[in-house]
Amino acid sequence: MKKKHLIFAVAMLLALMLLGLSCGALAEGKTFGVLSFLNVTEEEDHELGSIRQPMREILLLDGVLEEKESNVPAGRPAFRYYDSLNAMLMALQAGEVNAITVPYYTGKYLCSANDNLMLTEEYHPEKATEITDWALSLISSGYSFMIKEENTELRDAFDAQITAMKEDGTLQKLIDEYIIKASDGGEPIAIAFEKFEGDPIKIAVTGSLPPMDYVAADGTFAGFNTAVLSEIGKRLQKNIELVQVDSVGRALALSEGTVDVVFWTRGMSETIAEHRHAHGHPSEEQREANQRERLAKMSDEEKAIMEKYGFPDAAMIGKYVTRDLPAGAIITQPYFSDFPATVTLK
Repeated sequence: MKKKHLIFAVAMLLALMLLGLSCGALAEGKTFGVLSFLNVTEEEDHELGSIRQPMREILLLDGVLEEKESNVPAGRPAFRYYDSLNAMLMALQAGEVNAITVPYYTGKYLCSANDNLMLTEEYHPEKATEITDWALSLISSGYSFMIKEENTELRDAFDAQITAMKEDGTLQKLIDEYIIKASDGGEPIAIAFEKFEGDPIKIAVTGSLPPMDYVAADGTFAGFNTAVLSEIGKRLQKNIELVQVDSVGRALALSEGTVDVVFWTRGMSETIAEHRHAHGHPSEEQREANQRERLAKMSDEEKAIMEKYGFPDAAMIGKYVTRDLPAGAIITQPYFSDFPATVTLK
């Protein structure tokens, strides 16, 4: 086990092993642990797998994703839902699930922190094509700030700063340093917040998606969330106060007014969000035209996959991208996107 960046979840796993709790036999069949969503039932999320499966097959076909040899059984999995990353990791160690599904860079971070874990897919962005970019955009989640629906002024202020940070390159620098680099190893560092006059903006963070959302075992806020919010606070000339909440308690903390903003909510990927901002929501006729154009660019093997599964309809895509958005809340534009990956024991 590496000594650096031991997150709380890994420390809990070690504690279990030191207490002598042995790993049980892997569950029969194939069961994956998944973080619960705020706005969709487990049954609905399972139905939305009809979006994920064909997109994943295209990514594997074209080599953007490469399956690695692992102990995970073949076949489509059943899913078991958890309210925290810690709970999922303990379930994996105990043999309650064969693997867990997490964002890719979270998976890389976990595996760099724990030599007993491995990603079951290797990502090859250099092999991307227009078609694989489309496939990846449909299964990726864009991460946004969640705010009460009546607080559009604060949403717009955050949106303006996210746009400015994208345009001047600041956001990409933070992603490179605190997500991409950190996922390969290294302790996420705490960032100082400048102080300003006036009441603070209270921001909920969970620590459930390192290195994006990270809280160290001693309660220190660090990593990407700290860096992004420090920059936004500086640009807005506002004090930022971070409040740790459970992942499942994000919506409640917002609705009850404990916090003004929730650091992350999963929504549509940046690619889809940017396209809709530029072109609006496509009509049914436009969607059909887009599908015909996309099919014309596909290889015969890619076409066969789409003929097997069909293109997802607008209602299904809409439900997929709002799984983490409860009633009474609005979100900013996404500031980062990531796709789901699978982590298992070696």
